[in-house]
Amino acid sequence: MKENSESKEIRDELIKLAGMSSARFSISPIAGQIYALLYVSARPVSLNDMVKELRISKGSASTNIRALEAWSAVRKVWVSSDRKDYYEANPDITNIVFRRFKEGLGKRLGDISAALDVIENRVKAAAKKEETADIKLCGKRFEEVKNIVLTAEKILAVLPKNFPDKKFTILKKLFK
Repeated sequence: MKENSESKEIRDELIKLAGMSSARFSISPIAGQIYALLYVSARPVSLNDMVKELRISKGSASTNIRALEAWSAVRKVWVSSDRKDYYEANPDITNIVFRRFKEGLGKRLGDISAALDVIENRVKAAAKKEETADIKLCGKRFEEVKNIVLTAEKILAVLPKNFPDKKFTILKKLFK
């Protein structure tokens, strides 16, 4: 089935948007483009077709498809009478985005917590040496930041592994 020019332009714009959006969230723009290409494709797509369609190297396509597979965003599928690897998108965008958000936030909070531990030790050591107004202010500000991070970690801990559509629908209604 041949794609008409208007649907191809719309598809290309969606792929471009996915790449741009991915980059904004510190995800490879190529991974975003590959996912979008698979998401809007009616049939599984081979690695060679991805390379041709997106004008990327085979190495880049391979690296990014492996990352997408690790995130459960795409899966390899078998196509009869062809030995090439084909892929299709997991259409559950809500859970893919939710899991990536949760994992990314958890990693960032972990990095911040480790840095806060170092700062906390320095604040305590400085306060033992000399209790100046500057040190008191730093200690107070440090505690405020630490409480924000601890609260964010607690919120993250209670988030479910997946984001059920029912809850998402309720949240969407709340924010309309």
